[in-house]
Amino acid sequence: MSPAASNQAAFSADALTYLVGGVSSSFRINPYTGRPLYIQRADGPYLHDIEGRRYIDFFMGHGACPLGHNRPEIRQALAAILEDGVFAEFDHPLTVALAKKIVEHVPCAEQVRYVNSGSEGTLLSLRLARGYTGRTRVVRVDGHFHGGHDYVLGNNLASKTDRDNPGDRLSKIGPLSAGIPDVIRETLFLVPWNRPEVIERLAGERGDEIAAILMNPIDYNNGCVTTTTEYLQAVRDICDRHGIVLIFDEILSGFRTGLSCAQGYYGVTPDVCLLGKALSNGVPIAAIAGKERIMRKVMDPEDPVVAGGTFSGNLMGCAAGLAAFSIMEAPDFFPVWLRRAGKFLDSLQSALDEEGFPARVQYLGCNFFIYVGTREPIREYRDLARLNAALARTFFQECIERGVYFHTDFTVSAMHDDAVLAEALNQIRSAAREALCS
Repeated sequence: MSPAASNQAAFSADALTYLVGGVSSSFRINPYTGRPLYIQRADGPYLHDIEGRRYIDFFMGHGACPLGHNRPEIRQALAAILEDGVFAEFDHPLTVALAKKIVEHVPCAEQVRYVNSGSEGTLLSLRLARGYTGRTRVVRVDGHFHGGHDYVLGNNLASKTDRDNPGDRLSKIGPLSAGIPDVIRETLFLVPWNRPEVIERLAGERGDEIAAILMNPIDYNNGCVTTTTEYLQAVRDICDRHGIVLIFDEILSGFRTGLSCAQGYYGVTPDVCLLGKALSNGVPIAAIAGKERIMRKVMDPEDPVVAGGTFSGNLMGCAAGLAAFSIMEAPDFFPVWLRRAGKFLDSLQSALDEEGFPARVQYLGCNFFIYVGTREPIREYRDLARLNAALARTFFQECIERGVYFHTDFTVSAMHDDAVLAEALNQIRSAAREALCS
């Protein structure tokens, strides 16, 4: 059966026969509809499903395509690679050229090592920190998401945090995924978000065991929960005093607020960061970038940290990354884009308020979230208890039915122009009105 000739239900039944759950990633089940959406093509700010229906897309591939779908600059860069022939397991002028761009724009970047995904990046960054320090433990923030490997799946979302923690102690590690050995717990310390005093006390007591502190400088995985320069600087100071490697996971925050990423926005430089998604606007590639003294441990002649892969630094990803930088480096690109996004999101808050719909629109850079059930700011994960999950499900279902697609990781892309955003605003307003009547 041709996807173009099928409908969603029939195609889903066929997919279930051959794909586990009918999808290639469990994250593709929409959290509001409980179903995957099968897509035929994507262009600019739009998705087109296998039935030919068009959606204004605010998902943008888990935030991987903030520049917009099917950018001609990126498409042309990929076509040029196909002309020369795609190969693996060798470097190329493009791999060096993209690394130069990363070093030029990202504050912590002195050297780069490519990987293939964010999960692979966080896994390698922890191995690198352990190899560099000779220590075994890692500090993570309770509720932060860092991919799909064993060391980061515990307490990896706000819904899985230690709800009994008042914020003045280490968090308890909750249930792990089936298949993860319980010994993983012995490698981790979990701390509450935005509580530097807990990290200070832990470092004072156990600092000689801690290899790294891994955190998201902006938490877009739980909507849009931000921090402060003061908090990040306090953690930076603790790491300096105790010889701990500070790692920022910028897979989702990278290039959302500017070329220097969240570390540039907040003015606090980690030792190592992870980059992906927006780095290549959705073409698979990711990178670890960091201080040369740490990165060179990968090539230690006596006891190296193993870091390699057949597709690491793949040509398609590097070509797309260079094309993405050529877009982002244009004069006034970020100010114009982020000003347009901010104007839309402020208008969205006003529209929801006018409809009497209880929701908080929270944003930073091009990423945002609509917290349904409260008009008060969401500053910490305990604030999420104020939300109305049933109303949120109805509201987002209504949005999708009206052709405005939400999933997770909400993004206003650079190709959502004023006309598209005006159309989306009208449809979201109608969805809010309908949800209140349901």
